[in-house]
Amino acid sequence: MIGFYAYTGTGNEIDEDAAWEYIRQGYLLGPRTVLKGRTKLSQGVFPAVPGDPNKLSSELQDTLVAAMGHMAGDRRAVMFSGGFDSMLIACLAQRCGAQVTAVTVEFDEFNPLTVEGAIQVAKSVGIPQHTIHVTAAEFLSAFEDLAGITNEPILDLELAIVYVALKKYDPKIAGNVIISGMGSDQWFGDYALEVWPGGFAAHLDWANVNEDAHHKVAQAHGHRFVFPFLSGPMLALSQSIPPALKKDKKLLRALAIVNTIPHRATRSELQVPPLMRYALIKKYGDRAWPSPVSVHNRCRGSELDEALRQILLGLWLEKKASFLPREGSEHKR
Repeated sequence: MIGFYAYTGTGNEIDEDAAWEYIRQGYLLGPRTVLKGRTKLSQGVFPAVPGDPNKLSSELQDTLVAAMGHMAGDRRAVMFSGGFDSMLIACLAQRCGAQVTAVTVEFDEFNPLTVEGAIQVAKSVGIPQHTIHVTAAEFLSAFEDLAGITNEPILDLELAIVYVALKKYDPKIAGNVIISGMGSDQWFGDYALEVWPGGFAAHLDWANVNEDAHHKVAQAHGHRFVFPFLSGPMLALSQSIPPALKKDKKLLRALAIVNTIPHRATRSELQVPPLMRYALIKKYGDRAWPSPVSVHNRCRGSELDEALRQILLGLWLEKKASFLPREGSEHKR
């Protein structure tokens, strides 16, 4: 793992315990990083804003639209999976006068059903759609580039895909401002109900770290991200919403119904192409995905994240043969 970072004056000594914790969990809570002696800045906590339960839907829409900024007549790209969040953002932006283009990322053979669904949904509501293809080779190469862009742990699979997609994105498609629905699950969905060590402060820390990393990735290519769900007013509003309205995103779905915004039932999808199936079977035996089915059918939550993170990290390390442990050597886990 040596060489992940190359910053003048900071060194690049890895904290092995922190690094393996990140590989297993996907995130380091609080001030920790994978670099020895390097910590994150402390984050403030937004105060809860009292809200009228009868007006929450309209408050949510007003706050969401305000967070997207003035858009009338402007071009906007929307990160578009075809799922509920991206559909809500795209339709609201369009209704506010923006010239919206739905931008979908196709990750080799990993997400064909998602791409197909996104194309169909965008067509059904009359939103122009554009697909950016990201190859596995480009994805694996992105980790090295990310080391010079963000000072956070770079084993972020989604961030690597976004980095490559934005690198290939042409502003002629829909301009330089890209809207993303990132944060809706964390603040208005089931993730908001999960108990984290550190509580709300840990959730907020994760959101700020993730948002900052995405902003830096966009800036590296001359683009700008807008994350409406991660704006200060939206985070404050999320604290005034009863847990019952966050279950299955009930409040967001109510907002969509009021605005007659269509949405389709989707599940997280990550298909397993031949090379990845081979790696999975080699690691987990014949029980592991002998055909190209969606991984989430066999694996859940953190178990899936850990398996894919370890395998993809392994493929990247295989590309860098000098990093591979020698036969018989042991690693701290």
